[in-house]
Amino acid sequence: MSEPVFRSFVSEALEQRLQDGIQHALSLGADGAEAFVTVSRGRKAKVQNGALEDLSTSKRGGLGVRVLRDGRTGIATSSNLSRDHFEELFQQAWDLSALGDQDPWLSQAEPSGQDDLPSRYDARIETLDAEQRIAKAQTLEAEARKASSKVSAVREAAWADGAGATLLLTQRGVRTFDLGSSCSASIELAVQEGEDRQAAWHWDVGRHPESLDLAAIGREAALKGERKLNPKALPSGKYPVMLHPEVAVDLLGLVAGMLSAEAVLKQRSLFTGKLGERIASPLLTLIDDGRLPTGLGSEPWDGEGLPTRRNVLLEQGVLKTYLHTLKTAAEMGCQPTASAGRGTGSNPGVTTFNLFPEAGNQSPEALYRLAEGGVLITEIMGLHTVNPVSGDLSVGASGLRIRDGVPCEAVDRLTFAGNLRDFLTRIVALGNDLHWYGSQAGLTILLEEMALGGA
Repeated sequence: MSEPVFRSFVSEALEQRLQDGIQHALSLGADGAEAFVTVSRGRKAKVQNGALEDLSTSKRGGLGVRVLRDGRTGIATSSNLSRDHFEELFQQAWDLSALGDQDPWLSQAEPSGQDDLPSRYDARIETLDAEQRIAKAQTLEAEARKASSKVSAVREAAWADGAGATLLLTQRGVRTFDLGSSCSASIELAVQEGEDRQAAWHWDVGRHPESLDLAAIGREAALKGERKLNPKALPSGKYPVMLHPEVAVDLLGLVAGMLSAEAVLKQRSLFTGKLGERIASPLLTLIDDGRLPTGLGSEPWDGEGLPTRRNVLLEQGVLKTYLHTLKTAAEMGCQPTASAGRGTGSNPGVTTFNLFPEAGNQSPEALYRLAEGGVLITEIMGLHTVNPVSGDLSVGASGLRIRDGVPCEAVDRLTFAGNLRDFLTRIVALGNDLHWYGSQAGLTILLEEMALGGA
């Protein structure tokens, strides 16, 4: 950690005032007291059809304090980090703790672990001035227009960068911190051919400005738009189905959410009671690794102060673990997985850090040939409507028909109606094209023939 940079976000004086607040809570009779602070600085430039639309800078900070009292918790928040002391905030959390329900599974971490990860902060994030940010947004738009003459309008091309820090303190001596930087570029555009007009969007994120390829982002956005032009109707029937890596990200993220022990304990997961059982194709191994050296989601500690770790969620299709906080691990009688995320206004909850499937050994081109006559799904709409208990779903989709081993004409207004298990158990091949989208990765997935409803 770069101490001077960290201290530009969280000063020693602020940290000491938080420690004083923790001691005040203990003097009131609290069993435990915690402070979680987050501070970030950001800059953004947006252009529209070549003209500057917005240029902004922001600084945000927030503090959440939690008091534990006889198996109950109270939480109080503040956005004012410059106040002289925080005793009143801890007093408020103390008062609220008397109103909560008693929970026998509440617990706190002991101090452990160290920050042995590569730095998540890159000083190059601070080198850009306003003109350079505007130029990057304009370059992104220009690259998209250069990639396709069919780009008819750019609704927004944006560049954003910033840095932030977090700090967790508890009365047990836990002091966990993080400092990170990020930059992102995104573009939303329209393409047109004849009377047909389609919208498309693409983005990427990295640690520093040189990590982003603006030409590749613009080119992919334009290609996405072109692929959607003049869609054809697909007769209802059964087809080999390929999932684009972006679709795989959404699907696997949905699965990971159902592997939250919180959801399992509430009987709101398709995978309740399935530990040790095969719930997916033997080809699928799904991992969440909070310590991945190059991962954009990597952190040395989770939101409760436990050292992060590599968790294998599915191994060759077999469910190996749920994702736990300290509380859910205690309730289910197992070891925590260091999978807690934290905000300033709520109790710790399950999160993922770097979620990815193990890559297969076949190229997307080889999978296209295997899926002859099928459909490459490039978008799925409505995954959030999947019933988390039964797994039943009815979602819309669009994509490309596969002919002669290559994706060809666009097809849209497709419908999947079935069960989430169909996506998991009917996997017959995985691509070797693992691609990261922020802190989650996807790859091309080939499924057995599935029923698709056409327009």
